[in-house]
Amino acid sequence: MNANGSRTRKHDLKRMDLAIGNWRLMGEQAANDGDKELARQYATDVEDLTAFRDAVARNDLDTARRLADAMDTIVRDQIPLRLYHNLFPER
Repeated sequence: MNANGSRTRKHDLKRMDLAIGNWRLMGEQAANDGDKELARQYATDVEDLTAFRDAVARNDLDTARRLADAMDTIVRDQIPLRLYHNLFPER
């Protein structure tokens, strides 16, 4: 990966960190509101997004693709679009 690609990947990982943090906060809000089922779903989604983010950071793109494919659409939408299209250029 060239220097521009490395900077782009770092930027995308930072955006993933923000998305994961926001998703975590939404789960905490659901828990505070007494919606335990929704809070558990958010927690599962945070785990999935974190595993995806970590796979990208390791440059394990096959695992990242597999994880992204297994996500619900609303969760997958948390992946930065540029990163998603780099992983799935045919989509």
